[in-house]
Amino acid sequence: MKTINVLLVSGLVTIEHQSRKLNERLRELLEATGRFQVAIVEEFRHITPEFLEPYDVLLINYDGKLLPTQPARRFGEQTEHVIYDFVAQGKGIIFYHSSIWVDPHWPDEWRKLLGGYCAMDQGCRRCPKDDHIVETMDPDHPITKGIDAKWMNVFDDLFTQLIIHPEAKMHVLASIYDNIDFYRVPGFPPAHHPAAIPDGDLAKMPGVNQYTPVIWTNEYGKGRVFVTSIGHWEALDRFNFITMFVRGCEWAATGEVTLQKPDRSGDNRLKLFPYY
Repeated sequence: MKTINVLLVSGLVTIEHQSRKLNERLRELLEATGRFQVAIVEEFRHITPEFLEPYDVLLINYDGKLLPTQPARRFGEQTEHVIYDFVAQGKGIIFYHSSIWVDPHWPDEWRKLLGGYCAMDQGCRRCPKDDHIVETMDPDHPITKGIDAKWMNVFDDLFTQLIIHPEAKMHVLASIYDNIDFYRVPGFPPAHHPAAIPDGDLAKMPGVNQYTPVIWTNEYGKGRVFVTSIGHWEALDRFNFITMFVRGCEWAATGEVTLQKPDRSGDNRLKLFPYY
């Protein structure tokens, strides 16, 4: 079976996500399956089509800023257009965790590529609760087949009031219910991640007491997009998450899924991450 070549694009990310160890952990997980070869870059401006030619899929773990309230640094029009063409011509892209956030000056085409996105200027917020039950929305998709109907994710971000691009061909794989009780805590909203509370009434916040998509796919031209808005360090010890992640990468690159959950039977229960 052909090796899938992945280019993991990182660099400038917000402080709480700023860990080269996470990028190495993602590389270790993907390569442990025997399906991927991963290269990592931390500067991605002025990219050419020739530079991307060897790769099957891009993995974006990039915020473009240190604090959520700061303006983000884009990749630049040249690189962004190369990315659009790369995907539209039949290759894949993965957006990881906080890379779903866009600033007002990020172009509409980038939002269309994401399918669903968050924007602070449009009222999106971070839920103050850290532990959540993730629910599988489509148990029959190749990425989710065999995944538990409900599973716990801990010490992670829930980005809510996701905005769906009107031209997106988005398919939701997993969601979290954004309960109003999650917000009845001291210190909400924090200064570094403001949120609008209309008339001071939590019940009037858009999207509250509704399901928020956290893992989805999108179609862009002939290519495939896989997005996960969850993905802190601890998520990579969750078998449901890592299975969906490696499958999502495989699907984005090839349109097919061959990877299974890690086998924890017998002595395999003694294996440490990456379990494969």
